[in-house]
Amino acid sequence: MVLGYDGLDLQADYWDAPQDSSRFTSQPADLVELTRFLNDDFNGNRVIIDCSASQEVADMYPRWLALGIHVITANKKAGSGPSELYNDCRQAQEGASAQWYYETTGPGSGLPVLCTLKDMVQSGDTVHKVEGIFSGTISYLTNAVAAGLPLSEALLQAHALGLCEPDPRDDLTGLDVRRKIVVLARELGLSLELADVITEQLMPVELSDWEPDTSDNAQPLIEQLSAALAAYDERLTACVTEAADNGMKLVPLGSVDLSTGIASVTMTPLPISSRLTRAEANDNIIAISSERYSPQPLIIQGPGAGCEITASGLFGDMLALSRTLVEWTIPKIE
Repeated sequence: MVLGYDGLDLQADYWDAPQDSSRFTSQPADLVELTRFLNDDFNGNRVIIDCSASQEVADMYPRWLALGIHVITANKKAGSGPSELYNDCRQAQEGASAQWYYETTGPGSGLPVLCTLKDMVQSGDTVHKVEGIFSGTISYLTNAVAAGLPLSEALLQAHALGLCEPDPRDDLTGLDVRRKIVVLARELGLSLELADVITEQLMPVELSDWEPDTSDNAQPLIEQLSAALAAYDERLTACVTEAADNGMKLVPLGSVDLSTGIASVTMTPLPISSRLTRAEANDNIIAISSERYSPQPLIIQGPGAGCEITASGLFGDMLALSRTLVEWTIPKIE
């Protein structure tokens, strides 16, 4: 952890190269010490940008927000975690007038989904249902299998392209997309937990308790997981082929229905003519049905996974925050 009140050079190597240590301090990572450092900073506009997937970091959000520290995050653990943590964040945010931005944790990753929904609701629209392809990773995997690649090999490709979660099992079990759905549902006013989301996963039930070898000489996790999946490749291939033979396409369909309060993600065959079958590569497609957008829904489509997409979403949140913090200089009238 490197701390400095005068700013840090993002191109510098603070660990291995000699630096002018009078301008910064380097020490083991310590979130309590980081909080103290931020609280001692006289700068009124303090911002945490969380690019991790750490529960420990997410647990600090209520404290940071209560101190007036703005939070921008790609970490889904707070927005989709236990209601107690989520509510603590909301209460701390409101009490200290701090801002919490989390666009990249929703079903669009870097796509403008949550902000669009917020604008719709604030302008008087009523959202009825949001459905579509919420996982760019699963979209890539199912498209690759439809093109003839076994799931185990498609997973290796997706990982090489940077499309997977740090632990790809979170993608295959549907945990990552369930988190996105809970973030979305809560944004729309539903009180859901992860366990409330009806889920159909790509991980074979036989591998539900699978754990990788963590010994020193073990292969990387992704290679072990791909090898374990290979024995079950034919299952998804058969489902994709059956759908195609019937003029359908198998898609990972996510849905939040405001009228019923039901949220789900299931592998669903849809007619080829459906707008939700037009996802290419790692595209997400989000269809928003509302009072205004009916019978034709509002469609948002684009890449839904990858470091660059997530980074662009974080940067967009940072710009949105900065626009609210601008100090206008009022000219002096002589």
